Amino acid sequence: MSNPISPERSVGIRVATAMFQMGIEGLPRNYELVYEAYSGQNSDLTKEFVAIGKVKSQQALDELGRKYLPHHHEATVLSKTSDHMRHQMASFIDLLEEEKTSLNDYGKIIGEASRSISVEGEIDRETLVKSIQQLSQATEQQTSKSQAMAAAAQQQAQSIEEVKSEIDSFERMKFVDPLTGLANRRSFNKAVAKVYANPDLPMMCGLGFAQIDGFSGLAASGESSGPDSLAGDHFVRHVGKLLHEVNRNGEFVARLDKDRFAFLINSAEESEIMRLIDGFRAGIASRPMISQKNGRSLGNATLSFGVAMSTLANSATELMSFAEKAMVMSAKNGGNRATLYSDKAPTGASRDWMIYRP
Repeated sequence: MSNPISPERSVGIRVATAMFQMGIEGLPRNYELVYEAYSGQNSDLTKEFVAIGKVKSQQALDELGRKYLPHHHEATVLSKTSDHMRHQMASFIDLLEEEKTSLNDYGKIIGEASRSISVEGEIDRETLVKSIQQLSQATEQQTSKSQAMAAAAQQQAQSIEEVKSEIDSFERMKFVDPLTGLANRRSFNKAVAKVYANPDLPMMCGLGFAQIDGFSGLAASGESSGPDSLAGDHFVRHVGKLLHEVNRNGEFVARLDKDRFAFLINSAEESEIMRLIDGFRAGIASRPMISQKNGRSLGNATLSFGVAMSTLANSATELMSFAEKAMVMSAKNGGNRATLYSDKAPTGASRDWMIYRP
């Protein structure tokens, strides 16, 4: 009997087929762009991808990639920023040169006035008045120029701060899921790799995988319009918002794809990790999902959780495999529960905790 094709693998097949049919070159950045468009993680990206038309040039794809997947076009972003900074520095140097010239001219006027006043003998009234007028005019002009210089310098500083903010934002968005504002898979890959950065002394933590129970039914309920890949965005946003609200300890929470989430909790105690997982579950169930069509309550969202401790695994791959098995066990047993990959029950385990025995 053949093995069923997983949803993730199904999307992968669709992506490869679509790229072949549309004549899209098999570049890594193209694959991720098409994958994101078909998986429905970003409805705006999907709409703009479809709007390109049947013939999708590499230029059009790259323009879309720069907007939604900037990490593939970092060189372009940095080049643009570098050009902007060169312009800012050139303008600032011009201002300094202008200030230097103005100060030199002001110094000459002061010197001339000083010499005319310090001449030995009696100073006639006309010379004194003329010197005072010249000095007064030069001082007013210099004051005006200094104020303009200060304003221009402030504007330059603000412009530089905006460039810095753009770079910081670019760096942050490389690792943020656009639909929920949580960390994305790229960020999760980095985080889980750090757990075993020192294989002889892995970080003491727990990895949790979770998926929304009954998500396929929700996505097919007609709550979202457009292609199938867009259905369910409303519910994913709802869960993402609640995860933000309940995550008061600042634990690492990421959206992996579709309705799947990941949690990395820094603790060596299984009971503490499961207590925090229960907190996430309670938070998600604290507010009902509301229909976009008629405003009616669709009930509270629930998740199937699978948790594994880093101490049980020898690598990131093994840790993710253990958490995945535990999550599948939760889903198979009705969902709305957490399954711990362990051979013993933690102290204080609630009744709906399950133990996946390796």
